Amino acid sequence: MSEKEKRKRMALNSEDMPDDVYKILNEKAMKRSLTNYIIELVQENFKTKDLSKKLDLIEDKVDILLSNGFTLNINANKNNLEEDSLKEGLLVEASTVIGGIDETDKVEYDF
Repeated sequence: MSEKEKRKRMALNSEDMPDDVYKILNEKAMKRSLTNYIIELVQENFKTKDLSKKLDLIEDKVDILLSNGFTLNINANKNNLEEDSLKEGLLVEASTVIGGIDETDKVEYDF
């Protein structure tokens, strides 16, 4: 549709709406943000449909992999990750602590 064409107004039939939907839409209309709200809802609907299609494709690919003998071992991978990141160390008691500053670290720089 070209920019020069004037779009016709649209109307919503509020008699057929559930009360909770009417309340939300009426609040948006009073704040003059109903058009933006409806645009966001429709765009979100497009995104949801697109995401659903992608998830269906992923599910189909997983089904194909599983039917070809591929096995999923999610629990084993999860346990290995936990073991790698949660290793215990040794507790060592020290009677004396020896420390100091190395002479080469005492160099004073003139900035």
